[in-house]
Amino acid sequence: MKIVTDKEVYVQKNDIAYLNSTDISIPVSIYLKTFGENGGIINDNNRFEFVKFDDKNEIDFFKNLDWIIDYNEIKDLSIEQLINLGQSLTEDKNNKAKKFNAMSEEEKEKHMDIVDDCELLDFKIYSLRDIIWYKQGALEFAMPTEEIVKEEQQGSIISKIKRLLLKK
Repeated sequence: MKIVTDKEVYVQKNDIAYLNSTDISIPVSIYLKTFGENGGIINDNNRFEFVKFDDKNEIDFFKNLDWIIDYNEIKDLSIEQLINLGQSLTEDKNNKAKKFNAMSEEEKEKHMDIVDDCELLDFKIYSLRDIIWYKQGALEFAMPTEEIVKEEQQGSIISKIKRLLLKK
């Protein structure tokens, strides 16, 4: 899951670990912020932790990865709506798989991107499941919202101070 704001994006380590297993080229700064100089390990104890990215290139990179669920797009959906979204994603994946399976071996060789798309949809479906479990209280992890709120408050305080200084 990712949380995108104006100035940063927060991404769960679980998503970054999966990203690392794909053929998608990852900017070095993202790798270093996630794994550090010594190659940190992502495991069951920390996979739902968020990593903050504030470089414009990092933010743009994650904004373009539509297979990572954007919390802002689903946070107000009910459990039923999330389940319906999961069913829609499953339908989409199944349709792609049927299309691929109906191809000749030669055509399959040319369209391996469909397999990649299906794998990304699978990951998105599992991520949606985790969000449902989170909303139901069956899965617990810390959301970075407190940090976001602090930064927004600091920004508004700074804006107020600037306005006061400009009035004098």
